[in-house]
Amino acid sequence: MLACILLSGVAYGEQDAAGGDRTITKVIKMLQGMLVKSKADGEKDVKLFAKYKCYCDTNAAEKKKSIEDNGKMMELLAGEILELQSQNGKLSSENAGLEMAMGDNERARNTATELRDQANTDFKAEETDMKAAIGQMDQAIDTLAAIGADQTASLMAKGQFMGHEKASLIKVQDSVKVALKAASVFLSGKDKNVLTSFIQAPFTGTYQSQSGEIVGILKNMRDTFKSNLASARASESASSESYDKFSKVKTDEFNTAKASYEDKEKLLGENDDTLSTKKTSKGEAESTKLDDEDFLAKLQRMCIEKTKQFEDRKMVRANEEAAVAEAVSILNSDEAFETMGAVKATATGATSLLQTGRSQERLSIRELVQKALTRAAKQTKSLKLAKIAVSLEVGNPFEKVVKELDAMVELIAKEEKADDEQKAWCDSEREENHDNLSDKTTSKEELEGKHDGLVDTIDNEESGLKAQLAEQNTKLSENRRDQADEIEDRGLENAAYQGNIVNLNNAANTLDKALKVLKKFYDWLHAKQGTHHYDKKAGKDSGSSNLKRIPEASVEELEEACSNDPGCAGFNSNGWLKGAIDAEDKWYDGAGDLYVKVYDEENPVALVQSHQEPPETWDDSGSQKGQATDAVSMLGFILTETRDEEKQAHTDEEASQHTFEDTMADLKTQEGEALDTIADLSEQLSEKEKTLEETKIDLEKTTVEKGALERYLLKIKPGCDFITDNIDTRKDNRKAETTALGTATDKLKGTPAYKAAAAAVEKEMLGKCADKCSNKGSIACKACVAGVSETGYCAGHADEC
Repeated sequence: MLACILLSGVAYGEQDAAGGDRTITKVIKMLQGMLVKSKADGEKDVKLFAKYKCYCDTNAAEKKKSIEDNGKMMELLAGEILELQSQNGKLSSENAGLEMAMGDNERARNTATELRDQANTDFKAEETDMKAAIGQMDQAIDTLAAIGADQTASLMAKGQFMGHEKASLIKVQDSVKVALKAASVFLSGKDKNVLTSFIQAPFTGTYQSQSGEIVGILKNMRDTFKSNLASARASESASSESYDKFSKVKTDEFNTAKASYEDKEKLLGENDDTLSTKKTSKGEAESTKLDDEDFLAKLQRMCIEKTKQFEDRKMVRANEEAAVAEAVSILNSDEAFETMGAVKATATGATSLLQTGRSQERLSIRELVQKALTRAAKQTKSLKLAKIAVSLEVGNPFEKVVKELDAMVELIAKEEKADDEQKAWCDSEREENHDNLSDKTTSKEELEGKHDGLVDTIDNEESGLKAQLAEQNTKLSENRRDQADEIEDRGLENAAYQGNIVNLNNAANTLDKALKVLKKFYDWLHAKQGTHHYDKKAGKDSGSSNLKRIPEASVEELEEACSNDPGCAGFNSNGWLKGAIDAEDKWYDGAGDLYVKVYDEENPVALVQSHQEPPETWDDSGSQKGQATDAVSMLGFILTETRDEEKQAHTDEEASQHTFEDTMADLKTQEGEALDTIADLSEQLSEKEKTLEETKIDLEKTTVEKGALERYLLKIKPGCDFITDNIDTRKDNRKAETTALGTATDKLKGTPAYKAAAAAVEKEMLGKCADKCSNKGSIACKACVAGVSETGYCAGHADEC
């Protein structure tokens, strides 16, 4: 406030030179101006605080909503993450089972293969042995058959064996023994003994009849071996075929399990990607929520503090305005006006202690230096010197010129350094961006090829994913239309069935009701007109359904009374007529006798109703029994047919429902297959479209980046070309300008004006100490500048005194 008053006092002091207001009047006007300014500042503060308050409220509301939204998002993402983790756990467990199953499958197949290989090896060995045995048996049989026992005996009997013939016979004997020994390995115990005995018998040159037995044994054994060989080959073929079937079944099971495993692994991978994305989103939401909560807390504290500051400023301003207003009121009263008009200090005195006496001296020096600098700028045609001359305002003018000259020299050096840096930067930028442009061009061509391939995969009219998807959607629509038609037809059939059942039930109920009415009447009529007699149950009685009592009536009278009442079923000798007779097991012993009415024949109408043929003739006794029988018979038949029709309707409905369910099951299966195909195609289409979109984005980005590089190179081309072409010339010009500025500085510092001005400034700065500081190193000068006595200065600077 004091500074404001002093500055205002300067202003009003300057106005005093031109105007005639009293000194006190100037002060009053200044105070009134302060009131106006305070009110204006107060209004400005209100507007600023209103904006700040709006900022606080708006941001607080936004952050609270953001915190709430992110909280909900975090809960939602947490649930989705748990669901995905649960699904992954289930899939992992299922895949572990599939891995075990595939491992078991592989082991089973390997074991079967090993067994098959071993069996095949054994078969081949057995086959080789059998073939060898058969060959050896054939050899033995052929040998024995070749020499023949009779021929040998004949030769020996005639004594024709001489020298070489005998040797030949011995040789034959040896070959027979060898063949027989080899064949004996495969014979049974008994046959082997016979053969061994035959072989070990001494050779006499004749073969006994046992050789024929040996041939028979060998032939039987050979036939057995051939049969066994055929069986072994058949068994090997069957075993090989069984192995092939088993291998195919196991391989199909393995492939199915592997496909399921790979599908689950794929889904696990997709879930992991989704899980990672959702965890990232949840982390971002948590981070955003924490940031918003932190910002909101800081905002609330800041807004509360700002509100306190505003209220404090209002309070201070109000107190200030009250004080200033009160001061104005005091100073502006009539009494004060008359009193202060007589006082020189309040009427014509100065309003400030500030002095302006030397301003004219400084102004003439400034004008002198400005003229000199302007003249030098014109002579050298230097804009920098002209700028220095124009900017000179206060202080030592020559000192400032020298500083400006030094600054200009420094600026020139910086400009040259900037040119060097720009040249190096241009060279580097051009080389780097030309390389980047080449890379972007190659990338763009590759992305364009990829883009065209994806477009064909997606949009090809014949084989594209969209065409396939449209075809499957058409099939799905047709399938669902067929389902809708089936459901509609089934609904119409069921509605017809329901209506038919209602009609049949209503008809049956109506028929049954009519039959009951007729039966009730004709039962009454039969009870009234039907011939009957009474069975006597001596010493028995029925305790219920008493109609009325006829006391002291005879049995004959009671019979007549009961016969005349169709509702009477019997009576007892005590005179009670009975509406019904209890079952025999409920009869009890009584003092009298029980008489039970017994009809001589069944009610013919009732018999018709129970599907029995009515009697051919009967006594209608004047009733409508004949027509009634026909009517009841027809009603009964119709009722039976109605119920049969209802049963058939139920059967037909059940069969139709089964057919409908089978048809719907087939359609649902086809629908499921179509949906699976559509889902697979949609997934492929989504993936390809995603890839296409990413490719488009990459292509657009690469195109934009390529264009940006081209534009950037064009943009820097003028400047870089300029600096490359002109850097040497600019260096020469700056060198000449620096030399000129240095020369100018030396000349300025050597002028008497500069030295005189520097001395005057120094003297002015020393003020009252100027006289004592003719020798700046003296104690008197140092003490005066320090504002202390020489004794006081020496007390603090003993080393200098």
